[in-house]
Amino acid sequence: MKFSAGDLVMLRSDTTIYYSLDSSANVGIVISSGVLMYAHYSSQGGKLKFYAYDVVFDGITYRNVPEEVLKGLKEIEEDDEKDSE
Repeated sequence: MKFSAGDLVMLRSDTTIYYSLDSSANVGIVISSGVLMYAHYSSQGGKLKFYAYDVVFDGITYRNVPEEVLKGLKEIEEDDEKDSE
């Protein structure tokens, strides 16, 4: 699992779910532990797991938001620091 309850996240703008928000506020807070939604073995033999989280954006709870469409604010801060160096 990539996120924990209390983590601040944003929706990735390169996903279709990004446009489903009713608000222009794109910062949310994870309010649940990750739920394993799907697992399978890759062709290379590794096990792939896909998690989803409940996230609140602008006071509205979105349930089972896939991990793949979320980006943590910590990641964004790290990317900004690398760009400024």
